[in-house]
Amino acid sequence: MNTNDKAIPKLCKNCDLPVLNGRIDKVFCSDSCRIDYNNRIKMEKRVALPDFVKNIQKSITENYKILHKLKTSGATIISEEKLIKMGFDFNYITSYHTTKKGDIYRFCFDHGYLKIKENQVLLVVQKNQVELI
Repeated sequence: MNTNDKAIPKLCKNCDLPVLNGRIDKVFCSDSCRIDYNNRIKMEKRVALPDFVKNIQKSITENYKILHKLKTSGATIISEEKLIKMGFDFNYITSYHTTKKGDIYRFCFDHGYLKIKENQVLLVVQKNQVELI
């Protein structure tokens, strides 16, 4: 057999080691190389979020955690001051709902609040919007 007759082995797309054994169209030397390569490609395609978006997400998440921690069964009233001391930021919500009476409930996902009087906030959990009307 002539040495020129031997085929040059394909190299792995991930690690550049020879791809031995297997299908003729095999492009990775192992499953771990295939997984590593595909994960890297996904990460490269992912768009990095700007810092201001990350900060908004962080604020909304923190607001949600605070409201979730404070909400008990029934009506819960708390001072705005206490919420602010806990790290709550009134500038960040995910939605709001205005009732027929004109009250505006502000929400971080399903946990929300209604400013009821000076420096007082009523905490609510939204099961569906019909309950707030």
